[in-house]
Amino acid sequence: MDLTHLLQNIPTLLEEYGQLLEGKTIVACLGNTRWLGAFICINPITEHVVGASTTEEEGYQHVLQHRPNFLLVSESLHEGAGVSLVRRAERFHPDTRTILITNRESTAVIGEALEAGCDAICFETEDFTPVFRIVAGGGVYYPKEAAAVLRQQSQRRSDATPVESLTEREVEVLTGVMLGLSNRNIGERLYVSPETVKTHVGNVISKLQARDRTHAAVLGVALGILSLEAALNTGPAFSLWGDASASEALNKASSRGS
Repeated sequence: MDLTHLLQNIPTLLEEYGQLLEGKTIVACLGNTRWLGAFICINPITEHVVGASTTEEEGYQHVLQHRPNFLLVSESLHEGAGVSLVRRAERFHPDTRTILITNRESTAVIGEALEAGCDAICFETEDFTPVFRIVAGGGVYYPKEAAAVLRQQSQRRSDATPVESLTEREVEVLTGVMLGLSNRNIGERLYVSPETVKTHVGNVISKLQARDRTHAAVLGVALGILSLEAALNTGPAFSLWGDASASEALNKASSRGS
């Protein structure tokens, strides 16, 4: 496959990464040394990486030292386990946004990661760019396999209580929250003011009995109100900024570098 035509999009994509990462730090803990090397060598990611390791304990020490904004971890590590690192990081510093890279067969691991409060489940074969866009914006990235596990977990809880139904507009707003969009960006897509969006978010949090907007998005997925795949394919209203072809080019370039 000739990907030469995609090269022109890479500078724009890298510029976006720079904007998303401005003032932020990353700890990467990946069991695949090639993937780790390729990831930390991508500019402008390089200048934001404060820790890179291949074992759970090394990764946790980086979290303790740096309290990073983002923790990228793979399920399999040279020593220890990725989901264990996610759990420890979430307990120590809940503000760290955690992304677990796994495979589609690891439903047990997915369940453990979700119980631990993992913000994103990313499969090895998928495009990382939308994952990072969503997590960087404060959203949650749960593809259908993870959403199914989350729903099962929710249904098993005996303390689950009925919630008040959301209006169509509230579902649209919650979709934006799931995708990591700000109130301003949600308002621009729905042609309403940020203040109106804020009111809708407050109503959603109240109806779902959520702790905050991120928890509301998690509950929305757990209750089957939201679908990541549907949200990413709804068209211009909630399409993520950026070009899919550009992210594909970056992924291919990273693969060649590994």
